[in-house]
Amino acid sequence: MSEKPGSKTARAAFMAAIDAELGELAPGELRGPALALSQRYRSGRPAAASRGLGAPGARAYLATRVPATFATTRRVLAELASLCPGWAPTSVLDLGAGPGTATWAAVDVFGPIAHAVLVEHEREMAALGERLAAGALSELSSERAWLSGDVATLSLPGSDLVVAAYVLGELGADREHPALERWWGAARGYLVLVEPGTPAGFERLRAARRTLVSWGAHVSAPCPHDRTCPMAGSDWCHFAVRLERSALHRDLKGARLGYEDEKYSYLVVSHIPAPTRAARLVRSPRPHKGHVRLELCEAGGLTERVISRRDGELYRRARDARWGDRMELA
Repeated sequence: MSEKPGSKTARAAFMAAIDAELGELAPGELRGPALALSQRYRSGRPAAASRGLGAPGARAYLATRVPATFATTRRVLAELASLCPGWAPTSVLDLGAGPGTATWAAVDVFGPIAHAVLVEHEREMAALGERLAAGALSELSSERAWLSGDVATLSLPGSDLVVAAYVLGELGADREHPALERWWGAARGYLVLVEPGTPAGFERLRAARRTLVSWGAHVSAPCPHDRTCPMAGSDWCHFAVRLERSALHRDLKGARLGYEDEKYSYLVVSHIPAPTRAARLVRSPRPHKGHVRLELCEAGGLTERVISRRDGELYRRARDARWGDRMELA
């Protein structure tokens, strides 16, 4: 996926604040809470995963889940920035904010944001987020407010950018529709949804996409069209971002590799039609001698294109493309 290069100030400040928060803790103090958190996520009851964590659980979440959540959210927002060069939000609504991860990602991509409203039902998580922000006010936002309540029923302020990262799946099917209605009503510019890159996560987003399009929303990304999603059968639309693991992250996850690949699905919608309609690479390119095979989502549906060396510049772009990138085929 194409990514707009930006200042690393906010990202560096966020990670430094996390290191400072966790720095005085021994790994042994977090292993139990981290294991309990992992078991919650694997239980099949995502709504329970982030509730009632308490201080130890909130710090375990900070160490084990926030790096991946930040990486995926930042990647999606960078895609939005590359689609709309020159556009930047002056206000952000961060739904299910946790410690403010999506707000930090937005500032890292778009620069300083005048107004940020962060909605988080867990008091300990919000307090943790405020501590992380305390030493980096200029990097995060000029004005910042935390709201406590249910993102499906709370009265929400209108904002240029509304982000719900890993929130939709926590609501339950009966609350998704009223939540989407409120989120869409609050979005003056763009509504961004991010979910795990699993079949279930994708199906939630596909259902949300149908609903939002029926309300007049225009899909900005990843789809190059507003038509019915062409994915069928056991296939699903998802992408991946690679992030480095800290020593603490590896320890708490019992991992040996110094990186992990986080799979995610996402949706960006707006009140105005998308400025570009380039095809989207839904799989990694498959290079062969003298040609590259591309699996694409285009305005007409899913296609496979063979780009040969004779195609010149298009061949060079296809050879260098990555899974999730937009591809101008003309």
